[in-house]
Amino acid sequence: MRAPAGCFVTVEWWEEAPPEPVPSPSLCLWTGRVAGGGVLLARTGLAGTRRAPVVLDEHLTVDADACADARGLDCADVLRGSRPRPTAEAVRWLAEIGPAGPGCRLAAVPLIGGGWVARGGTDPGVVALPCQVPPEQWLFVSCLHAWLVAGLPLSGMLEAHPRITYRPALP
Repeated sequence: MRAPAGCFVTVEWWEEAPPEPVPSPSLCLWTGRVAGGGVLLARTGLAGTRRAPVVLDEHLTVDADACADARGLDCADVLRGSRPRPTAEAVRWLAEIGPAGPGCRLAAVPLIGGGWVARGGTDPGVVALPCQVPPEQWLFVSCLHAWLVAGLPLSGMLEAHPRITYRPALP
């Protein structure tokens, strides 16, 4: 899934799998028992007139590796890295980059070899997420933001054992 440098994302909460066809690009995260067994559906764009049972979150996500505009970084609700890094470098990057702006609540970056690290919410430090979500599935970070909006700590994602499905952008 080709990631834009910045875009708006809507995350919907579903009690069960969303009906087909799921919009493209999109990513579904099955939360497991920790969050009541529902599904977070992240998709690009604002909700508009189509409403899911619950639109949990709408936010601006910015790829901090691709955005050269400091104002874009300052306006982001979510900062994400698009370049996988070794763990030590990823932790340093998170300490430097975010959450940096006044409205930024979450920063995350993929790791070389799999997994992600994230910083934000009520967790005081960096949380390592061993899930095997590929770096190109950048909408995963938007699901993490919605997780925080729902009042859950990032560390709770470790207990959720999320299952991920996605639909790439249409050619």
